[in-house]
Amino acid sequence: MIHILFSTILLYTSFSEEEDISGNLYNLISFNFLQKSYAIEPDGEDEVNTQDESDDNQNSKETDDDEESDNNNKNKGKSIFNFVAVGDWDCTGETEDTVENIIDQDPELVLAIGDFSYSGDADCWFDLIEPIADKTKIALGNHEDGNEDDYMDYFGLENQYYSFNEKNIHFLALSTETDFDEDSEQYEFAKQDLEKYSKDPFIDWIIVFYHRYIYGSGGGFPEEKDFRESYHPLFDIYKVDLALQGHLHVYERTYPITFNDDDEDEPIVQDSAPNIYKNPKGTIFLTVGTGGAHNMQLSSLKDFSAEGFAGDFGIANIEIENDQTPLSGEFIKNGKKQKILDEFKIIKEN
Repeated sequence: MIHILFSTILLYTSFSEEEDISGNLYNLISFNFLQKSYAIEPDGEDEVNTQDESDDNQNSKETDDDEESDNNNKNKGKSIFNFVAVGDWDCTGETEDTVENIIDQDPELVLAIGDFSYSGDADCWFDLIEPIADKTKIALGNHEDGNEDDYMDYFGLENQYYSFNEKNIHFLALSTETDFDEDSEQYEFAKQDLEKYSKDPFIDWIIVFYHRYIYGSGGGFPEEKDFRESYHPLFDIYKVDLALQGHLHVYERTYPITFNDDDEDEPIVQDSAPNIYKNPKGTIFLTVGTGGAHNMQLSSLKDFSAEGFAGDFGIANIEIENDQTPLSGEFIKNGKKQKILDEFKIIKEN
């Protein structure tokens, strides 16, 4: 008996229209860290087989891997801009996995938040990031001490602090490794920069990144309190949405918090919801020191900390989506499955 299979292929083109940023009435930022569930396992009864069953069995693993990859790509097709942030890289096998994870997310921008090579040799890190170097921006860390010029020359930097815009996001890179007190040129630059872009009608989000963490639950690894005392009040005044930091080799997320003049070690929690925040008054501090350097431990989470865990390498992936230009994000664990481990959202209404 001859079986003839008829199939219909539907071709369609989708069109999207990007509105002027200043006309946005609703913005959303979210960070998802739950296990990814995009891929749907194929049901054998629903499949159309054009080869014999032995060929299908032989290729089943490849099909599953391709399906998961296709679903990831479909999900990324919803975004019009995405960037990745991670620090504390080193030159290890885990670092190679971090780079692969970044490549899989296909970001337009990579924020490398310090401590790139622990051997003092910048070339090993430059070799590892070669596929993503042209889209990478850096904040120097303590392990760059002594060879700062190698990194600054490579990335064409005149100062360790600088700023730039992408879409409706303003990014400010600060340095915890050079003068940063209130009499410094860096502080004056940061103050003027934040004041300017906090008033810019085309900027909806302000994101700051630097190396040494100023809030966290690390055991035996001190917070950079002097930097915190100088800059967190600026973040409050100019409504910084997110601060990305490293140095502690863990992942940790705070609630939206503001500076506490009475007790600098106990910031004021403005919203203690688990992971969804509407028009928060404070900055969320996200520690992503998970690029590949040796693991560290967390102590008991402090009162201002919403979530934290140690022992997992991975990246924070942040996206602007098409619908009303929300920002969404994921902390994605390294590995083939690229599990998402935590989530939060910030909803802002103008």
